[in-house]
Amino acid sequence: MNINFKWTKKQFEYRAELGDDNFQSPLPERNKTALSYFFDFFSQDMFEQICNMTNLYSVQKRGRSVNLTVEELKSFLAIKIMMGIVSMPSYLDYLRTETRYAPIADIMTLKRYQLLRSCIHFVDNDDANNDPYFKISSVVEKVRRNCLAVEEEKRFSIDEMTIPYKGTKAGKKRQYNPRQPRKWGFKNIVRAGASGFIYDFFLYTGQDEFEDCGFTEEEAALGWGAKAVLRLCKTIKNKPCVVYFDNFFSSLELIYHLRHTYGIFSLGTMRSNRLRNSQTHLKTDKELKAQGRGAFCQTTCNENKVAVVKWNDNKCVVLASSYSDAYPLSTVKRYCKIKKQKINVQYPNIVEHYNAHMGGVDLADMLVALYRTEMKTRRWYLSIFSQIIDICVNNAWLMYRRDSKRKGIKKYLGLKQFRLQIYQGLLKADKRASGLVPTVTDVIRKPNRILPVDDVKYDGLDHLPNFLDTYGRCSYCKNGRTDNMSFKVVQTREDDTLCKTYCPDNWESGEGELNHYHLPDQIAANFVL
Repeated sequence: MNINFKWTKKQFEYRAELGDDNFQSPLPERNKTALSYFFDFFSQDMFEQICNMTNLYSVQKRGRSVNLTVEELKSFLAIKIMMGIVSMPSYLDYLRTETRYAPIADIMTLKRYQLLRSCIHFVDNDDANNDPYFKISSVVEKVRRNCLAVEEEKRFSIDEMTIPYKGTKAGKKRQYNPRQPRKWGFKNIVRAGASGFIYDFFLYTGQDEFEDCGFTEEEAALGWGAKAVLRLCKTIKNKPCVVYFDNFFSSLELIYHLRHTYGIFSLGTMRSNRLRNSQTHLKTDKELKAQGRGAFCQTTCNENKVAVVKWNDNKCVVLASSYSDAYPLSTVKRYCKIKKQKINVQYPNIVEHYNAHMGGVDLADMLVALYRTEMKTRRWYLSIFSQIIDICVNNAWLMYRRDSKRKGIKKYLGLKQFRLQIYQGLLKADKRASGLVPTVTDVIRKPNRILPVDDVKYDGLDHLPNFLDTYGRCSYCKNGRTDNMSFKVVQTREDDTLCKTYCPDNWESGEGELNHYHLPDQIAANFVL
């Protein structure tokens, strides 16, 4: 792409301002649960696909099916999510007698877990094609489309996310990046919002991954980094918007092309060999350092709507943008070694925008690393699958947090508690006792023990008796307190039964209702009226 840039010292004439995100999508129902948010990204049809492909793979591998069901797969995912929260050196430690962890060990036997872990599969091997990620690409694409369906923000960052993998079975798909905390793994090029929400991504395969992108001749002539940005920008629905990227992806031709062809503003750091003679109109590093920390200079090309700014902080950095320049200036605190205190330095507007919005992918990567779902195995594609699970969980939490803010809710669940609710929902929700439906009780304001999550409370099941370790209050008991709760099945219609929990001293009066808890099918069968 040949563009003639005419650099001048004139003021940049094409500044643009974008307001705050104003989401217009309808708010979900009041009681939407953590599991429901998770299913928005890891959709229900994916469970059926994984079960079918796992059973097929087990027949091909072992000669007989493992008979994996959707309910059991949900239990398997619940185990993996809990393992991300409570980390141990080996998955065997969760089931050993000395280190047994009941929330995992009580779900599934070790042999069954190992069998599912060795057989879980996502495609039919007989349908292999030239896609390097064939074994996992169908799951990746479904999650990607679910992420694209969400209403987007106005500011995005594009960067590389490393999916950790140390094994050698992946061949050239595994990359080495010395700048990453985990240096070996798969490259995942991501477009994320400033909130850390991941909207679009693709797995790195090399130069051949842009063959089906429909690029023009001008776009095809750009470098790999620019084409990666264009591929991710093609799926942006709401414009105008701003895209931020670092010097690996950026070029002046890309910044020009995004604004003039796609209607997308952009901002990125620049490498010195991509400045297209603009460096002749900028001060040298030596001159800026002589002026002190915070010194800057800029040049503009109003004909092509591009501004280039050079700023001296710890070292000199060059940024280019199609919507912003150095003005208006502000100040930022920096520590001065000579004065041994923080001082105010000049802060160009273009740098302020970049620092405020470029960290979306890094934030998403940090959220994944907090409670990473590990799958240490020879089968390389399971590492990608575990990353996909974490992306779904984190996107679900960020979507829940966005909806909570829009509803005016100030206190919302943290990420760990949100993951625990997904764990509980996957483990217990929709495990129905035939013919039994729960009654909806008043909200318990100050419960004296942990209540079940909404996915379990309202899933249409009966409930277990509960025995308390300490005394609880009961206004219907003679002494005003009780140390246990029990259940009672109440006939309400000919074809309908309800389960209520009562203090055992008040069965006849039908008073003293406390709460709902889960009742296994084999116990519920004994209480059909």
